Amino acid sequence: MRRKPYGIYFLASLIVAFGSVGAIFLAGWSPALGLDLEGGTSVILTAEGQVTDDVLQKTTEIIRSRIDSLGVAESEVTVGGEDNILIQLPGVENERRALEVIGTTAQLTFRQVEEIIPPTTPKKKIPEVTEEVGTQVNDEEVVYPSGQADDEGSLYRLQPAELTGDIVTEASAVLDTQGSGGWLVTLEMNEAGSATWESFTDELACLRDQGEQIKSRVAIVLDGVVQSAPGMDQGVVCGTGIAGGETQITVGGNEQEAKDLALVLRTGSLPITLVQSEVRKISPTLGSDSLTAGLQAGAIGLGLVMIYMLLYYRALGLVVWLGLAVFGAALYALVTALSESAGLSLSLAGVAGLIVSIGVTADSYIVAFERLKDEVRSGKTMRAAVERGMTRAFRTILVADFVTGSAAVILFFLAVGPVQGFALTLGLATLIDVLIAYFYTRSAVHLLARTRFFSSGRFIGIRDALGVEGTA
Repeated sequence: MRRKPYGIYFLASLIVAFGSVGAIFLAGWSPALGLDLEGGTSVILTAEGQVTDDVLQKTTEIIRSRIDSLGVAESEVTVGGEDNILIQLPGVENERRALEVIGTTAQLTFRQVEEIIPPTTPKKKIPEVTEEVGTQVNDEEVVYPSGQADDEGSLYRLQPAELTGDIVTEASAVLDTQGSGGWLVTLEMNEAGSATWESFTDELACLRDQGEQIKSRVAIVLDGVVQSAPGMDQGVVCGTGIAGGETQITVGGNEQEAKDLALVLRTGSLPITLVQSEVRKISPTLGSDSLTAGLQAGAIGLGLVMIYMLLYYRALGLVVWLGLAVFGAALYALVTALSESAGLSLSLAGVAGLIVSIGVTADSYIVAFERLKDEVRSGKTMRAAVERGMTRAFRTILVADFVTGSAAVILFFLAVGPVQGFALTLGLATLIDVLIAYFYTRSAVHLLARTRFFSSGRFIGIRDALGVEGTA
């Protein structure tokens, strides 16, 4: 029979586990912490009026996309009840900006300018500003303030909306290298929007040729604020308009404003109006205290288990000690890598899953060693018992881990929030346990069995621990 390369398996498992941790430290990575450990902001957004489940789910997807684009790691966006959306933002640096981008309705409209009321207009002649900014006033004439830095204080009387934001297919912030050097948001429209835009700009170009410099301007309105109101360039011909469905919003010199506006437009308009019914700042103190207490209790328990394993299984206890170190290193490296690449956050529930997984791994060693005892008691020699016992033990471990892993997968897809984090960490740990059982545990036991000191030595020897008499 061909001799299996247990030495190579053993060294490879050590190199992969501890080498991965070394690489993680050299890269400066660390596991991302959840809201209960790191602290952050918890927000509840409530929909106004009656909403359906599909509209609420669509809104949740849009908000999640916005948060991901903001770079907020480990966020959670879930539906709560019939009209609430629950958002958790751990470790967010600019809370105000995040809340503005998340909750804005992004009601974008394109309207013809009817009149511009400058800030020097007497108060008696200043019209009342329209409070409604949603779809309910798309077919009505409105009065909105200017959001342009060079036109601060002005009001715009606008015609009903010709186009809305749902025709926007792409939006991006670009630097105007050919003009003033400020920032622009370029918009691309779908086919239906392009046709309407061409007809709309055609009419405005004709008004320009008739001397209507105000009424030939198009106001680009976002949430009741006129972001830009450009006139028709001379290149836009009456009877033709702007074809192709492309246009630009002039933002000015603020790069962040341009990027935020492009982000809101790119991820779509929220199909409902949301209000912030609750915003809570969560301190990480309670979570950190709970984590510290849990880790201390886990360390004491783990220490007692390791002492027991050494006293009861002798040299095999050393296999457990090193095996738990390999398991911990591999799991830490995997969780940290997923935090950096996939946005995995480690919450208290996830830590609980990791602690439970240590118990699962310890059980795997007990299963393996007790199987060795059974083989020894059947009359086999030491080497034969190790060969057959470890093979059968791995099959048992594989079945047990399959059950645990299946439960973790089912729990992950059916649960939400912290329970999902528990299921994910438990599932990852179970997968690592299978790999360690195959590559590390089998190899370590075989190598010890071939060593006279660890195999036959008094007290420390495997033979005494397994009740073996005689020689192999």
